[in-house]
Amino acid sequence: MICSSVFALASVGCTSTPPAQRVAPPPPAAWAMLPAPDLLSPLNGIISPSESGSAPSQDR
Repeated sequence: MICSSVFALASVGCTSTPPAQRVAPPPPAAWAMLPAPDLLSPLNGIISPSESGSAPSQDR
């Protein structure tokens, strides 16, 4: 009796599952479709090499 109940439980566990439904991905967000901002122009105004301030010191 125990053997038949174990066999019944094992056979139920081996049945195949139904295939998953394919769902279309959502469209991308509106902000993701915008062009990338220009981050180099503001940085070039702040961090710019100047000849008077970037001369190497010769204090050896």
